Amino acid sequence: MSSRPDAELMALSAKGETAAFAELVERYQNILLNFFMRRGVSWDDGQDLAQQTFLRLWNYRKKYTAQAKFTTFLFLLAGQVSVDFFRAEGRRRGLEEDLAHEAEVASDASPKQGGAPADSAAGEDVRRAVARLSPALRDVVELGVFQDLPYADVGEILGIPVGTVKSRMFNALRKLKELLA
Repeated sequence: MSSRPDAELMALSAKGETAAFAELVERYQNILLNFFMRRGVSWDDGQDLAQQTFLRLWNYRKKYTAQAKFTTFLFLLAGQVSVDFFRAEGRRRGLEEDLAHEAEVASDASPKQGGAPADSAAGEDVRRAVARLSPALRDVVELGVFQDLPYADVGEILGIPVGTVKSRMFNALRKLKELLA
């Protein structure tokens, strides 16, 4: 992999050079996969979402202008893909719950007790705690902590002022301490 700047690779991609785009994919595929997995999606779904993000990037390649950092633009697209996924997932889950409720009522079955055994790994505990945050707080933690983006970039991606990013980060970290205590 070369060390050409992202903006240069995007400019070459806009001219139809697929090798330059492939270099961007190789450079950011694992970062995007981690981004989606920290949002609570499975590895398979994360790969699908990363692919959808790169598809959107490919479709926007001719419109991209290097006004901000490339990663800001990439995570903006990834955030949009994530929102679309969770909207669809929420609709699917709601339908499944409705069907399960109807089946339960029809069979007059009592609710089952129990669940998956608790995972004691610290990383898994943190992932679960972050997944329990509200979407607004989770987005700030994901971008600011896990993706190590500056608050200004986080604000630009989320379309909020830097002061709001800071207050959300403060509230998110406080909530995470409570959840992990």
